[in-house]
Amino acid sequence: MIKKIIKTNNIVKFPRNVSKIERQVEAILFAAVEPLDIETIENRVQTNLSIKKILENIQTDYSNRGINLVCIKDKWSFRTASDLSKLMSLQKSTQKKLSRSTIETLAIIVYHQPVTRSEIEEIRGVAFASNTLEILLKLQWVRPAGRKDIPGKPIL
Repeated sequence: MIKKIIKTNNIVKFPRNVSKIERQVEAILFAAVEPLDIETIENRVQTNLSIKKILENIQTDYSNRGINLVCIKDKWSFRTASDLSKLMSLQKSTQKKLSRSTIETLAIIVYHQPVTRSEIEEIRGVAFASNTLEILLKLQWVRPAGRKDIPGKPIL
């Protein structure tokens, strides 16, 4: 005797229908530069409906997504989900401009490699700060290549 298994969980749940007011509130919050209080949202939407209830509905809809609607000190805004904050810190990058002396030093090293610090100063005609080479070493654009076989054995 073969038993038939009837699956009752075959129902696909579609997102609930979102009202026009909810869409407007969502758009206002998304485009806002800073968190908004309920009065500001009410003034922009111009409705008699409970904005607090609408905000709570939107907050529930976004609770399992990458961004969440949060209320901090009675002001509402979209924020990255707290469990994804580490991903955002990996995306953060800063650009730092190199000084003219650092660029000149890098050009000399590339053209005359391997070269010592004193040779760089002789070519440039001026002494340069010790942090110039440290910046290039930190960026891993240059690396020590041993020592030159002269008295004092300077680093190449």
